Amino acid sequence: MRIAEINDIASVATEIGAGLRALGHEVDFFAPRLFGARLPTPIKPVTAPLRALDWLDIVRRVRAGNYDLAHIHYAYLGNLGRLGHFPYILHCHGTDLRDQSAFTRPLVRSALSHASHVFYATPDLRPYLRDLRPDAEFLPNPIDLERFAPASPPSTGTGVFICCALTEIKGAGTILDACSLLAGRRPDIRVTAYAGGSYAPRFEALPNVTLIGRQPRWKLPALINQHAVVAGQMKLGTAGMAELEALACGRPVVTWFNAPGAYPEPPPFASVSSAEEMAREVELLVDNPAARDAAGSAGRAWVAKYHDLDRIAARVEAVARAISAGEPVPPPH
Repeated sequence: MRIAEINDIASVATEIGAGLRALGHEVDFFAPRLFGARLPTPIKPVTAPLRALDWLDIVRRVRAGNYDLAHIHYAYLGNLGRLGHFPYILHCHGTDLRDQSAFTRPLVRSALSHASHVFYATPDLRPYLRDLRPDAEFLPNPIDLERFAPASPPSTGTGVFICCALTEIKGAGTILDACSLLAGRRPDIRVTAYAGGSYAPRFEALPNVTLIGRQPRWKLPALINQHAVVAGQMKLGTAGMAELEALACGRPVVTWFNAPGAYPEPPPFASVSSAEEMAREVELLVDNPAARDAAGSAGRAWVAKYHDLDRIAARVEAVARAISAGEPVPPPH
């Protein structure tokens, strides 16, 4: 099949595209120019004329490419399929559903209503889709287990790496409080985090925290593997690519996971719900290298079972084949 992957969120389209190519399909990637993406929400509509021209260009190129279908990432962008009158799988990722505005809400509903199939990337998105698309399917994010692999046991690592953005939606306030507790109780435990996000200045003010710039994707495995423990989001109650990639690198991940039933087996996170719990769990893991190694091995095995790239790509392939053939989408295995 010829498949157009449109937009990329957290490298999911990149990974799925690679998996589909390995299965023998032709895959091309189209990147919308997201004019004004960082503007305040009330101002974003002024960029609509520029985005419209870009959308028309993408529609023209997809139609000219004679693709069997498109796999579109981010909910409102599904309207590219509507404009181009080509079949599309719509893949929802998080903020596209959680942060709908008066401007985007009708676009999201339109895109969802006309999609041939809908995937969502994290279990917490199900309530946003239940009424309009009860057939929407949870598709775990694909993890490249060859790239994200342990270079050494976590027992040899040092310090803590905060893998998520320092923003409100990631629960950065709770993580900040945990780091403050560690600064007072365990100044020997060093913490590394990405510079960026509204909470970054407050993290930078802590004596035990070092902020670094955003890293290119190819450097992430080495960065993760330097550390003994990884800390993840504390608000969404689910796992994003960053937390999953840390598990794949065999690192114990301290985060809040609150999606019972999303998987046949719960992920082996050190799940915590408060700053005190996070700080205490970090202390316990730092002080017990054997526990870090055991948690790391369990985490990588779990990711291999439920987030393996080949498994995810095969599911997208099965859905795409059914849509292309005009047949019902087969149930997931």
